[in-house]
Amino acid sequence: MYWDVNMTVSDSMLYRSGKKVPLTAADFRNFVTHRTINAAEAAEILGCSRQNIIDLTKRGKLHPLKTSDKNTLYLKSEILKRNWQ
Repeated sequence: MYWDVNMTVSDSMLYRSGKKVPLTAADFRNFVTHRTINAAEAAEILGCSRQNIIDLTKRGKLHPLKTSDKNTLYLKSEILKRNWQ
């Protein structure tokens, strides 16, 4: 089975068929604290400059979670995986 590019699912259908996950605000804060990093931290892990991180992002090699004028957040696991390659 595959997902057709023209297939859509409404948000209400997803909500009705979804399952509740007991996630607290503390759980979420813990995830963000330990599982996300900014561009400077990513550059340090990969041993490169922030400019290289920006270039990797522009070329679609890294996928930011959130981007603003002053900061970009990445999943730490994606950066670590790239470091192992």
